[in-house]
This record gives sequence, structure tokens and C-alpha cells, in this order.
Amino acid sequence: MPVDILAHLICHQPSAAVRSLPPSSALLRVVECYCWYTQLHNRKILAALDGHPALVFLLNRRSVQFTGRHNFTISEGFFCSGILENTYLEDITPGARLLVVKFTADGWAWLKPLLPQTDGPLAPLPATWRPLLQEIRAAGSPQRQSGVLNAFLERWIPRNVMGNYLLQMAAMMIRQCGGKIAVADICEALKINYKWLERNFRMSTGVTPKHYISNIRFLHAWSDVHKAAQPLTGIALDNGYYDQNHFIKAYKKYTGSVPSAPK
Repeated sequence: MPVDILAHLICHQPSAAVRSLPPSSALLRVVECYCWYTQLHNRKILAALDGHPALVFLLNRRSVQFTGRHNFTISEGFFCSGILENTYLEDITPGARLLVVKFTADGWAWLKPLLPQTDGPLAPLPATWRPLLQEIRAAGSPQRQSGVLNAFLERWIPRNVMGNYLLQMAAMMIRQCGGKIAVADICEALKINYKWLERNFRMSTGVTPKHYISNIRFLHAWSDVHKAAQPLTGIALDNGYYDQNHFIKAYKKYTGSVPSAPK
């Protein structure tokens, strides 16, 4: 999904392109929020994931083009989970609109019977989901579209879902501290075993806790680079990197470029 969505939701960076609404109370353990994104410029967009699974609907266009490490075209919408590196959304013209269903860290599990089997972070929207997409498009306003999603998801998700509380707490701790935490500290705080945490993270998000931490830390650093005229060394140290070179290496890994390159 566009990195601006994650900068808005996770790093609290205001964006005119992003709007979010909460799900119904019955879905709070499974769905983090519904998020609408409107493309405001004619440049390619860094595509990123925070590690939580998500479902993305294309509201007013038929396809999107991914380039970089993942190079293919997806029509109508897609599922995504895990972490993206050096991947971009190309040829999205101003006015293009996306609707994102962001699940909680373990929210994906409740929809597995409906989802395509894939080994990668991106999977096309199956044909069986197309009627839901048409209903969402016909609903018009975000409030009505969220109502359509609430009704659909509540039919498939069991009542009174508690979810994996410890996993959700671990993910919340990582996000609250901007990724500046060690896995050992999480295990100690929650009184859980390292192997248990790693196994449950892999099952629910497709990545290890360490990779999740690294990704959240980078998202905060990326947000700082794009919102402030702060020296790179300061950004690096503020976000838990050893030094500027450590941060530049991470930036290149996730974006394919260095932070001093033209945006």
C-alpha cells in the first residue's frame, strides 16, 4: 500500500491523502481500521507494509502496476501481508482512490478460508471477492462503504473473537516505541518465551519479530526524512540506528535509493 498511509496511521504524520474510520465494535479484535487513500500527485509511490495483513480495493481504476523487487500488474484489488522492500506503485494518476482494510496482527487468521494461498507478500483479489468490490463501489461515501465491509466481515468472523492477546500486545509495544525495542525486552515484559513469540509472529504476519521491529523503525525514520529539515545523523540516532551509515544502509534496503537522492 502507499507508504503515506502507514506514515499517517503509525507515525501520526498528517496527510490530506488519507482518511480512516474504525470498524464496528464486533470487529475491533480483528480489524484495526478502514483507510481511504487518494492519489494527489503524478509521481510513483513507495509501497510499504507494516507487517500487519491488509486488503486493498481499487475504487475507481481497474489495475495498479508494481515495480522494483515485485514487478507485476494487479487488477481490482489485492491482499498483502509481511513486509515490502524496494517496491513501488507506478502510473497512478491524481484522483486514483484506494480503500484499505487494515487487520490486527492476527486478524488475518479469521479470513484464511476465503483467501488465496500465496508465498509472497502480495496476492491478487480472487474473482469470488469481485461482488463485494462492486457493492463497495456502489455504496459511494466512506461511511456507507465501511457499513458494507462491517456487514460482510461480521458474517464470516465468529462472535466475541478475543484474538491472540499476547501477540497483539507485542505488536502494540513495538509500534508504540517506534521499533526502538529488543525482542528480549518484549518477552520479559509480557512473560513469554522467545520461540513462542517468533512462531506466532511468523504464523500471523509472515515475518519474525526482529524483522517487524526493523520495519517499524524504518517507517518512523522515513517519515522524519520527509517531514523535517533535520540532519540525517539526528534522524538516524533518534530512530535507534547506530549512526548515519547504518540508517542509509537500511534506507537503501527498503527503498532502493539513499535519503539524499531526489524525491
